[in-house]
Amino acid sequence: MLNAKKIIYGITGSIAAAKAPIIARELVRTGAEVHCALTNSAQKFTTPYSLSILTGNEAITEIFPSSGKGTWHVHLGRSAHAMLIAPCSAATLGKLRRGIYDNPVLLLASSLGDNAQLIIAPAMDEEMWQQPAVQENIEWLRNKGVKFIEPVKGNLASGLVGMGRMPEADDVVKQFQQLLVTADTQNPQPETRPLPLAGKHILITGGPTYEPIDPVRFIGNRSSGKMGAALAKEAAEIFGADVTLIMGPSSEKTPSSVNRINVETADEMRDEVLSQLSGHDILIMSAAVSDFRASDPEKEKIKKTHKKKWSLDLSPTRDILKDVMSNKKAKQKIIGFALEGGEGAIKYAKGKLDSKGLDMIILNRFDEMDAGFSTDTNRITIFTKEGLQKEVPLVTKTECARIILSLIAEME
Repeated sequence: MLNAKKIIYGITGSIAAAKAPIIARELVRTGAEVHCALTNSAQKFTTPYSLSILTGNEAITEIFPSSGKGTWHVHLGRSAHAMLIAPCSAATLGKLRRGIYDNPVLLLASSLGDNAQLIIAPAMDEEMWQQPAVQENIEWLRNKGVKFIEPVKGNLASGLVGMGRMPEADDVVKQFQQLLVTADTQNPQPETRPLPLAGKHILITGGPTYEPIDPVRFIGNRSSGKMGAALAKEAAEIFGADVTLIMGPSSEKTPSSVNRINVETADEMRDEVLSQLSGHDILIMSAAVSDFRASDPEKEKIKKTHKKKWSLDLSPTRDILKDVMSNKKAKQKIIGFALEGGEGAIKYAKGKLDSKGLDMIILNRFDEMDAGFSTDTNRITIFTKEGLQKEVPLVTKTECARIILSLIAEME
């Protein structure tokens, strides 16, 4: 019953957090899309890296994940079907009751949609479990609709035996599913809040273009398509948009919720963009389009020769953004990318923003470690026509996508 459901899995400070990778694995085996979040204390017992590997999604460890803006949790929380906190410490119970959201687990819990079920598996020593304040917090949360996976009697972190031990991982997942079945039966047709870009049609370009020299050779670049794929996935699955991705040659996968159109050359990308443009509210041009093409590609494979030099005559490709701006509607938002390096990068990006008449431009640097092409991380600067300049330090391209889309969602 969890197949294709989005589940947030929160882990807090308890020795039972050592079971977290097993719980995450079992949740994934149900077919769920699992997003893990850890408090600082939880990371003493399990690692974000292992959870990221097991779930295929980066584990969340920061309340403001390097973006300086905490809107990401709203989008993830609203789109989740349910959240499991296991283990849940006594401190976390108290903070949930008092509305103190000072770590990523609590912040995500505060952002769940009205019909997303929060399920908690407490874990602590028996004396702490029996404290009146703890029991009062649990009762208060129950009355607010939170469901609990009860602790069991067993070996505790103190070395004693008593009540307060979290059940084994497979039993936690089994009870989690059972509690969700009950909740869904009680509320079979939940109302949902609209996601930030719900109802918006977004057109995205991604990847490189390949310009043929002959039937087997081409002019290209090192773009992998990772940024375009991340933007498309996040726009569709987290922000609720209707997404079309025009992708150059790339092995990056995209979810079935994204309408993907594969192209190869700059002319093919231009033609698809212009044919799709009128049906979309927002265009994000993240593709690394070749600036030049062979003026007269050979129809036969060029043979290698040792007797003479060979030169290639190049011509500039069409300026897709220029053609877009000539055909855009009044209320369409156009977002561009600028791949630059060196001291003049910011000046160039601002100049492109103004000269092209864009609503936003993202400066993507190729001259810094772990940024630019073919990496899973990036370091970007975002500029808007209203004068915003936002520096984003090194984060994953998924986080970059969320930050960019958050700012797009705020545009009027």
